[in-house]
Amino acid sequence: MRIGIPQNYRFLILVAAALVAVNIFISNRPADDLEFQPRQQPEGFRELILDGGTSRPDPTAVPLAGVEFGAERRETDPVTDICTTLFDEPAAPSAGPAEAAVTIVEFFDYQCPYCRVVSAYLGDIQTKDPRVRVVYKEWPILGPASEKAARAALAAARQGRYVEFHEALMQTRGIPTEELFRHAAAKVGIDPDRLLRDVETAEIGTALRRNDRLAKRFGFTGIPSFVVGRTIVQGAITREELEKLIDLEAAETKRAGCPVN
Repeated sequence: MRIGIPQNYRFLILVAAALVAVNIFISNRPADDLEFQPRQQPEGFRELILDGGTSRPDPTAVPLAGVEFGAERRETDPVTDICTTLFDEPAAPSAGPAEAAVTIVEFFDYQCPYCRVVSAYLGDIQTKDPRVRVVYKEWPILGPASEKAARAALAAARQGRYVEFHEALMQTRGIPTEELFRHAAAKVGIDPDRLLRDVETAEIGTALRRNDRLAKRFGFTGIPSFVVGRTIVQGAITREELEKLIDLEAAETKRAGCPVN
């Protein structure tokens, strides 16, 4: 007798297999001398070359034409000062000292297998290296469940527990659901009912739309994507490569197109 596998379990199996493959690939890629190429847009930034191209092969990517975050999609583009919006937007969740030598801006989706792998060591690097600050840009491009997860994380920020909630979601396998959000909220010590009320606030919708426009200004086509100081990184960078890039960026005296720190 053939036993059918429920759709949710099929998804879990595929995600688990992808995570194993991604982890092996990322762990085994050596960090030789880093190579860069200039970028015309945005002006002053450069791009890290990974695996012979501008990005790692097969990053989690989707067509972006249909990405929308609510009815306010047609509002005037607020990304006028790209450096402030990227590095210093007050409403954007972040971890690390404001005066850190290197700011890493991460664009990610909670359903992205590559994002889960990178998230594990990015948080560890930030915790251990006082030179590093991380700015989190929720960019839920993998469907409605991803947008719900992004909204829940930004709602957790309203209770002062963004990083803890973010890490809880990154460590949880499966499709994001309200039950998962409640469990994560309880785990990090915030009010689940308030969190679920806050997910629909106008400010959260505005933040997601701003992140989407900012990602497109950089020409990102997949996740994870990063801006590390003045360097654009598209795809899953290894820990060794990231630490070497941090060392290079820490030696710089200014950020691309931005005032001196």
